[in-house]
Amino acid sequence: MDRSLYANLKETRASAQALVRSVPPSERRCMHHKDLSPLLWHLGHLLYMEQQWIGERLAGLEHDATRARLFRPDGLRKRERGARMPDLDELTRDWTDWEGRCVELLGMAESAHPDHPLLADDFLLHFLIQHHGQHLETMHQMLAARALALDAGDFVPPRALTPIAPPLDYQTWPGGSCEIGDDSRHHYDNERPRHILSVPAFAIAQYPVSNAAYLGFMEAGGYHDDRYWTCEGRRWRESAGAEAPWHWRRNRHGSWYGVDHLGAFELSPTAPVAGLSAYEARAFARYAHARLPHEVEWELGVRMGLLRDTGQVWEWCDNRFYAYPGFRAFPYRGYSMPWFDGAHTTLRGASSISDASIKRPSFRNFYTADKRHISAGIRLCRQPYPLH
Repeated sequence: MDRSLYANLKETRASAQALVRSVPPSERRCMHHKDLSPLLWHLGHLLYMEQQWIGERLAGLEHDATRARLFRPDGLRKRERGARMPDLDELTRDWTDWEGRCVELLGMAESAHPDHPLLADDFLLHFLIQHHGQHLETMHQMLAARALALDAGDFVPPRALTPIAPPLDYQTWPGGSCEIGDDSRHHYDNERPRHILSVPAFAIAQYPVSNAAYLGFMEAGGYHDDRYWTCEGRRWRESAGAEAPWHWRRNRHGSWYGVDHLGAFELSPTAPVAGLSAYEARAFARYAHARLPHEVEWELGVRMGLLRDTGQVWEWCDNRFYAYPGFRAFPYRGYSMPWFDGAHTTLRGASSISDASIKRPSFRNFYTADKRHISAGIRLCRQPYPLH
């Protein structure tokens, strides 16, 4: 076992506990967003995952049906979770007991099963670190939803955000063969296998769309101009009542500002816009006489050095989440396979609150097109102009 990896795992545990402690006890069971489970559930789920994979699957400990019912994603419905959660003191005691046994159980498993596929190249530690990091990001999203619910609408930014035109900073791929994906054992199954594709020429923006450029879309009537919206997008827009990014608010003076897990803040004109659904991203792309990139174009752009400022916001791609040719589920069928359902759209790039363990060119995120709480933004793409 790589001790530095285990230290990293311990850091994610401590970070999750600190996030729960950062809110009053009365709010640790609350849902501030219909898609986001209570903070206590996430903390219990992380413990359950370690006990399941290390304790049950490697060390042969008895299955805990009660804990599974509470903390498996397919156990309780999200709206039922808060009332059923143990309090923080109980979960902290459970964590302390587990941390006292975990290293010993890993050592016993390595001795008894040296060729186990979960132990090869410390796969399981990498898997748990990435899993925990993704839940930490979701917990930050929950704190952002809480901050939005508490926001009084009276924040006055030092400078008003002003609109600009859509960006024109495109870089061109001339067309040709490229390799997509990554065969590293530390990565998720949906990133494998690495394969060769022939990709036609395209032009992709160097930078994500900025707050100022998105405000330009808003002030040009973008939310009310049906030319920019698909039929499905219009239905979503009307149902959601969307008129601005999810975490934007406007004060009584008419100035826009943002709210995140740390509270209200000034919207930088050059920072990537976030808090958008795929419908909004596609509408902006049409307004800008462009489109969203296919995820293959996005990954190729990163690998060829065409993109700048990745890893600040998730970037919607214009394709459904799909299995690569030769895909094999590992370490279990439920991580990727259920989401190759035609209903989930791919995102690339990671956000500023994503864990470093998933910030890589091949990582693939996936959500339904209506989700706005995931710190997602836009990078534009289009066919290149003919060269003269």
